[in-house]
Amino acid sequence: MVSMYKWQRIKALHAQGVGIRQIARDVGVSRNTVRKYLKEAGPPQFKAREYTKELDKFLEEIKVMLAKGYIGTRIYKELKDKGYQGSLASVHRYLRAIKEDDRT
Repeated sequence: MVSMYKWQRIKALHAQGVGIRQIARDVGVSRNTVRKYLKEAGPPQFKAREYTKELDKFLEEIKVMLAKGYIGTRIYKELKDKGYQGSLASVHRYLRAIKEDDRT
């Protein structure tokens, strides 16, 4: 996917009557890429990647541990025993997010 700048440059050069081959050379992309972006009506759409957190697998267990009064370090140790490979800091961030969600 080309940047917004390159997309605008492709459109501008084409509007000036510059050929596809020359546009490809100037912008530094293939002729097929130039053709592809000339066909599209709007700018390229960037979609943020969705991440899944490793701790989501343990959410129910974490909630039970919180209900029992466990603190972050203890929860971390319990999760490590169950196969969690992340860091203590990640557990603390996750717990903070859970507590904020519960408040709202």
